[in-house]
Amino acid sequence: MNYSYWETEHLLAEIDYLIVGMGLVGLQTAINLKEKEPNAHVVVIDRHSWGLGASTRNAGFGCFASIGEILDDLQNDTAENVYATIRKRYRGLQKLLGKFNDNAIGYIEKGSCEIFTKLNRDELSMGIDSLQGINTILDKELGLERVFTYKSTNPLPNVTGTIHNAYEGQLNTGKLYDTIYSFAQELGIKLYGGLDVKYWNKGNKIEVQTTDNLIIKCSNLILCTNAFTSQLLEEDITPCRGQVVVSERVDNLPCEGMYMFDKGYYYWRDIDDRILLGGARNIDVEGETSYTMDTNETIVTELKRFMNEQIFGREVVIEHQWSGVMGIGKGQSKTPIVKKVEPNIYLAARLGGMGVALSANVAEEIVQLIASE
Repeated sequence: MNYSYWETEHLLAEIDYLIVGMGLVGLQTAINLKEKEPNAHVVVIDRHSWGLGASTRNAGFGCFASIGEILDDLQNDTAENVYATIRKRYRGLQKLLGKFNDNAIGYIEKGSCEIFTKLNRDELSMGIDSLQGINTILDKELGLERVFTYKSTNPLPNVTGTIHNAYEGQLNTGKLYDTIYSFAQELGIKLYGGLDVKYWNKGNKIEVQTTDNLIIKCSNLILCTNAFTSQLLEEDITPCRGQVVVSERVDNLPCEGMYMFDKGYYYWRDIDDRILLGGARNIDVEGETSYTMDTNETIVTELKRFMNEQIFGREVVIEHQWSGVMGIGKGQSKTPIVKKVEPNIYLAARLGGMGVALSANVAEEIVQLIASE
């Protein structure tokens, strides 16, 4: 297909900022740029109709830390990096909630609960031993008193103890994305799906070529492609797929709020009289290192077992299931990458499975970096 004069000379002409990736980071980056420079021509493109990687396929967790995850992350990264990432998550959530109305994105601060069973009783002991020290650090880093508290009882089956985070909440992923998308449109930002970037060349302008041979010229190129960045650049970003299942509607749900188990590899919450459960990728890490949105039957079978045995204590029907793709680094690094790749080309990616919490902060950081040039 040949593109028309109107398409190339009007819809895609004189672009000041071309953002690749229509997810939460890409949209918020565009919004921040447009608010900073109202007359700038800001365009966001994506290979799909919308940001399909993880932004519209996540579990809707407004979370920033759990004891199990912190202790696990400290085994793979420095304390400085671990707590810096938690700080970015928390501040990102505050920025997100400050920008968009709680009702508009379905945000409810119910807190979160990490459960421990006889299978990970040792982890509970380590968590309890670490509680005071971690709370002290988070008080200093975030200004929050007693982030984590221990409770010995819980109505779920097989639970030997729980550790709660009172400052976390859950949201409606669909409402969140729709709200940010609509906000971007209202500012006059152009959003085009169905454009898949193949490569780019540098000259007086940056020339971006798509897989259908369209050439898009821009002054600045910003890649907000998260897990898919490695298909365009040599970066320490690995695709990390996650499976999600949702139960049938049930009267008297066994739990409300956000729950986690096994260092956060299992996570679930209530939504519309259902339980949404995701994770278990640690039982097939190789299989879930994938760019495709396929179903991993091994993991889905495990999620169904966990739903029946650990959450409900009986068999329930699964009515929805899907997968999304997150971006992490080597050694499970979750620190976001925000940097200049080369003059006028920038990267904001590797959200480490915490895109909801990190997106606003990462979007702000990349715009600040651009402004400083």
